Amino acid sequence: METTKEQEIDVRQYIRVLSKRRWVVIAAFMLIVIMVAIYSFTAVPVYQAKARIVIEKENPNLVSIQEVMAVDSTGTDYYQTQYNIIESRTVAREVIRRLNLDKNPEFMPETDDNMFSNLREWFREKRQSWKEQMDSLLSSEKNKGNTVPKSDDPSQDSPLVSAFITRIKVSPIRNSRLVDVTAEAKNPALAARMANEVVKVYIDQNMETKLAAAKDAVRWLTERIEDERKKVETAENALLQYKQEQGIITGFSNDAEKITAEKLAKLNNQVVEFESKRVETETRYQQALALEKTPDLLDSIPEVLSNDIIKEIKKMEVNLYNKMSELSKKYGSNHPQMIAIQSELAELHQRKATEGKRIVSSLRNEYRMAVAKEDSLKKSFEEQKGESLNMNKKAIQYGVLYRQAESSKHMYELLIKRFKETSLTEEMKTGNIRMIDRAEIPNTPISPNKSRNILLAVVIGLTMGIGLAFGLEYMDNSVKLPDEIKQYLGIPYLGPIPAYDANEQKYGAVRELITLHSPKSTPSESFRGIRTAVMFSSADVRPQVILVTSARPAEGKTLCAVNIAVAMAQSGSKTLVIDCDMRRPRVHKIFETGENKGLSALLVGTCELEEAILPTGIENVSVIPSGAIPPNPSELLGSKRMDTIIQELRKSYDRIIIDSPPITAVTDSVVVSSLVDGVIIVIRTAETPKQVVYNAMMSLKAANARILGAVLNAVNIGKDSYYYYHNYYYYYGTGGKSKKQQFKEAA
Repeated sequence: METTKEQEIDVRQYIRVLSKRRWVVIAAFMLIVIMVAIYSFTAVPVYQAKARIVIEKENPNLVSIQEVMAVDSTGTDYYQTQYNIIESRTVAREVIRRLNLDKNPEFMPETDDNMFSNLREWFREKRQSWKEQMDSLLSSEKNKGNTVPKSDDPSQDSPLVSAFITRIKVSPIRNSRLVDVTAEAKNPALAARMANEVVKVYIDQNMETKLAAAKDAVRWLTERIEDERKKVETAENALLQYKQEQGIITGFSNDAEKITAEKLAKLNNQVVEFESKRVETETRYQQALALEKTPDLLDSIPEVLSNDIIKEIKKMEVNLYNKMSELSKKYGSNHPQMIAIQSELAELHQRKATEGKRIVSSLRNEYRMAVAKEDSLKKSFEEQKGESLNMNKKAIQYGVLYRQAESSKHMYELLIKRFKETSLTEEMKTGNIRMIDRAEIPNTPISPNKSRNILLAVVIGLTMGIGLAFGLEYMDNSVKLPDEIKQYLGIPYLGPIPAYDANEQKYGAVRELITLHSPKSTPSESFRGIRTAVMFSSADVRPQVILVTSARPAEGKTLCAVNIAVAMAQSGSKTLVIDCDMRRPRVHKIFETGENKGLSALLVGTCELEEAILPTGIENVSVIPSGAIPPNPSELLGSKRMDTIIQELRKSYDRIIIDSPPITAVTDSVVVSSLVDGVIIVIRTAETPKQVVYNAMMSLKAANARILGAVLNAVNIGKDSYYYYHNYYYYYGTGGKSKKQQFKEAA
């Protein structure tokens, strides 16, 4: 499982970036500071005057007309509205008019009588003329007749109004109803006048708005009063006419309606009661009528049973029956006494029957009276019901007309009251806004604030300079640091090669071989350090055949190859330099050898190996130049012959250094990389893009080449000495001169 190591923030890297691009930081810092300083010391001073007002919470009205012109001054929206009114263009125009600012040199400076001013004025007049022509073409004939004069057109003073508004500022004081109104001007007296006049205009316009509202209310109330008076008159006449038509003397009251309802309810109860009695009497009468023909059964009728005469007759019958029972024991049925008793019983039966008929007749009369009473009550109930309905209809219409009259009368009286209140308010000049402190003439300007401006310029200059430095560093995609080689490319870092001038005459004819002609110089120590790093790049077997290449041309690979070879020779190793760059060979020029016979002739078989190897005059250093430039270098370098030659040379030399073309230009280096023990990639510091080096490295890995590491060439030690200082230390050489030398000793 692959693990990633979190990158740590290295403060030294940030310091290195700032040190490297210090002139960018200094230039940005100085530019901003100088520009701000010039502005601060040359700008015209601006003065600020401040007036303070209070906006009360409620209107101090002396009469109650809030319903007519109510203003909710308790919410924040009310105060925000007032702040915007103070900064409005209407207030600004009035202040400009009162102070004649359209003639003030500060707002309307006199134009210089020169060519540029005249030309600018001509263009302005032409533009205004074209605008007026376009407006006249687009407007209708009716609008042309109603066009306001040019002097009254608000757009004419729009620039002046805008310029004035930019100088006015409204600042409410927190947790209070106080508001500061400030004005700025180059003239301190003018600033004070502007602030005071803005407050005056705002208070005057606020008062005029309230008075105008009161006047409008008076005018509106006057019109409405007349309309309501006519409505009252019409409503009262309609009510009077309806009372006359319906014969209504007094108005309908709740008591009258209550009495009528009670009468109707009482009649209804009586109807129900007598209807029940009628049903009862009818039932008894029908029962008696059914038993009238059977006198013996009349006793079953309750009225008969409760009759006193019937009771007396029954009592007499009982006595006679008892007497007859006693006599029957003594006498027979034909005995006179028995006959007399029977005669009395017959008479009693006749009397009882007669009394029963009388009772039935009485029930008939009672039934007829109940029916008549029921009919009479029902008739009275219906009459009362109709009268109640008629009265309700009259009461409804009467109530409608009465309420209309009362409503119109109430509205008329209310309007009269409001009219009197509003008329009184119109004559009172009261407001909820007043001035607390007048603006005084300021003694010191508010701008430019030299100390503050320069301090801000210092901060902004440093910030922008540092930001620009890191921005340029971020945009720079080239390889600059050893850590970038390890982190981005993932290959070892072999060491730096300081930048030096290879054309200096002090190094002699063979100027590029600095390890030979200046062995104690910093570049020489660097090459020896690279030599040591290459030798210890493998723990098992030290590389014998080494390919030196670069990602693109002009990286310094040839210079590195020959100096590494000389450094290895100085350590006692028998070294051979092979120039495989058959397109732009330079090894023969550096060692000043001929190129008639070389690697190309050796590969095609026109010379022997001993003929191709040339001495250089340097101990332990030989060279095989590229020879004549062939038409097909890649095919020759990739041939079996090239592999055979290297194998033969391995037997005779301790170290073989091969110089090859750039990887991204041609495939020669990739072809040769499979025949060597290791590859050194030369990277030109701060010039070679990372992606180019990465692509070259991928090409080598695709050929299964072993990459020993990378070398940073042309490192500016003076510029980047802080970062690379850990690779060097001072020592005292011959003559007591101090030089830099790597910690790693030459092998």
